[in-house]
This record gives sequence, structure tokens and C-alpha cells, in this order.
Amino acid sequence: MRGLGERIMKLLNALLVTAALGVSAAAFAGHGPHPSGPQGFDTNVGTVAAVSKNAYDDQWVTLRGRLTNYLGHERYEFTDATGSIEVELDDDRDWSFVSKGQLIDIVGKVDKDFLSTTIEVKKIVPIERGGAQAPAPRGPQGM
Repeated sequence: MRGLGERIMKLLNALLVTAALGVSAAAFAGHGPHPSGPQGFDTNVGTVAAVSKNAYDDQWVTLRGRLTNYLGHERYEFTDATGSIEVELDDDRDWSFVSKGQLIDIVGKVDKDFLSTTIEVKKIVPIERGGAQAPAPRGPQGM
């Protein structure tokens, strides 16, 4: 009988640990908007400087600024009043509604490693209309 009680206690401890990890993961997952969620609830509009200094890997962030330079395959420079950061626009998506220099909000996940910080963009929301530039054959206009 003693063996059964020990097994039940171990099982209960394992369940408690699993539940605690699930609650903490859910709390961290709630730190930012999900790109497919309802609009208008983005409360963590940050700055490039704050992301570069304080953000952690896989953190969801929202930044307001402009795409200012094309850096090569899927990589662009995003600039706000506090600085610039590299962002990645997956070429599986159509970003042609965005123009170089257009004021936009980006929503994405921070990709932070030992030497660099980038943002994997999941959503772009135009804040102002783009310029009258001709569409580029690929990627955001005018890059």
C-alpha cells in the first residue's frame, strides 16, 4: 500500500509542476498582440532603442516607423526616431502594399542571439498612405 501512496504523490507533484509551467507560459505568451487577433488592442508600441536594449528572444513587439533600406533577401532596415533595426519580411507573403519610407506599424517576434537582434515581421499596418512610386517586382515598393 505504501508504494501506491508514493506513486500517487509523485503523480500529483508532476501535475502541479506541469500546471505551474503552463500558467507561466500563458502569462508570458500574453505579452503582446498576436498578428491574427482582433485589431485595436496593440498596447506595446515600442521603440527600436527599447527593443535593442531590453527585448528578449521570441517577444512580440509593435513598432512604428519606416522601412528605409533593402539589405538583401527578405531583410530590410526599419527606422524610427530612436534608431534602426533589421527586420525580416518572409517572401511567402505579399508585402507589395507597403512603400519605402511609408509610416507603418510592424508587429513581429524578436529574434535575439548573442551578436544581433532582428524582428521577424508577421503583420504590417500602414499608418499613412504610401508614395506614388511604381510597384517593385518583389517585396515592398521602391526597395
